[in-house]
Amino acid sequence: MKHRYYLVACAAVLGGIVSFSVAQDNRQAKMAELKAKLAPALSLSIEELQLALSIKVHERFDGASIIADDDESTFLGKISNEVASDSIFNDVGRYGSVVSSTSIWNQVGRFGGEVARHSPFNRVSSSPPLIVKDGKVIGRLTVNKVIRGAVDPNWLKTYYK
Repeated sequence: MKHRYYLVACAAVLGGIVSFSVAQDNRQAKMAELKAKLAPALSLSIEELQLALSIKVHERFDGASIIADDDESTFLGKISNEVASDSIFNDVGRYGSVVSSTSIWNQVGRFGGEVARHSPFNRVSSSPPLIVKDGKVIGRLTVNKVIRGAVDPNWLKTYYK
C-alpha cells in the first residue's frame, strides 16, 4: 500500500515537472516570436521608443469619450489635451476639476475616489467608466487589473499632462 501512494505521489510530481517544462518551452517560444516581431523597434533608443509609445497612445485614445457605466450613461468628459474644455485632464474644467461632481478626479464624488461604485479608482469595481471612440467601446478606465480592456487613468494621464 505504501508503494502505491509513493508511486502516485511520484507520478503527480513528474506530471507537474512535465507541465512546468512544457509551459517554460511555450513561454520561450512566445518570447522568441515576440523578439523577432519587435526586432526593428529594438534598434531604437529608449527616447525613440517612448515617443513611439506616446504616438500610439494618442492615436488610440485622442477624442475618446468617458461614459459612466451607470443607468444614465453619464458623460464624464473626453480624453484630450489639458486645455480642451471637455477634457478629463483639464484641471479647471467641468470634467477634470477635483471639485466637479462629474469629474473622475473628485475623491468624494459619485465618479471618483476609491469607493464610488463607478469610479475608475475603485480597485474592485465591476462597472468602471467605458472608453468610447467612434461609437465603439475600446476599453474601460480603471485601476482594476482584472477588467478586460483596463486602462489605468493615472498611466493615461502621463501622456496628456
